[in-house]
Amino acid sequence: MSEPTDRFVIEVGSGTVVHIIDMDADQDERNSRFSFGIGGPGEMMCSHGNRHPRPQHVPVSEFLAHRDIDKDGFEGDAPEEICSYCWSNTRDAVGKAQERADDDISEQIGTVGYRLRWKQKGRARDEWYDIVVKPETTMAELDRLVCRFSTLDDFHLRMYGLEDEYLESSLNVLPDHQYEEAGDRTYTKASEMTIADVAERARLREGDRLSLVYDFGTPSHYYCIVKEVYEPAEIDEVLETDGVITATDTAAIIREKRP
Repeated sequence: MSEPTDRFVIEVGSGTVVHIIDMDADQDERNSRFSFGIGGPGEMMCSHGNRHPRPQHVPVSEFLAHRDIDKDGFEGDAPEEICSYCWSNTRDAVGKAQERADDDISEQIGTVGYRLRWKQKGRARDEWYDIVVKPETTMAELDRLVCRFSTLDDFHLRMYGLEDEYLESSLNVLPDHQYEEAGDRTYTKASEMTIADVAERARLREGDRLSLVYDFGTPSHYYCIVKEVYEPAEIDEVLETDGVITATDTAAIIREKRP
């Protein structure tokens, strides 16, 4: 799914500060939202400037990077190089677009797949692994793939949870062999919980996290960030087109960064 920010570009040469253009604005939006929106492709995101007759458009991320501006999207106040009115209006528009996207995903939770980027706490920049999972992927399958890259094995006691729960897990998901040994039915057997079950309980969306703790005496931690949400029709295509590194029946490691 494309980011809501992809539709916005910087129009270079439109004044002492540059302005932001919504390239997806249709004619009705251009005639209604801002009085000076007409004049080139897309719509200027304020009414405090004029369009350039021969505009040059660059992606917002490229403009920020070229000027060493430390911004992730349209967070906070506008950089001095960019129109503050455009920045504020764009931030509001992105927020509304994200809310609509989140609402759409909420209706599909339990049927969508995810790309989960797993990292070890303290080594997040040096090493990570992307695991694509289907709704029917069990936590046992996910555990097998996590063990592939982490070198964990059945001698490492471990438990999965939500966000940064770790030892305070509300899911209480244990690998099957560990569940049998624990003899405590307040825990959940990994093969009996699917990603759909987790998603419905946690309302998983892009940016959310799952956690893993192992070796409880001197605990170490892994966590994953939901990097992408896949509609049902997209999941098989991702698994077929990306270079699969290793896979189970319904999940695969598709990408990695290793030291």
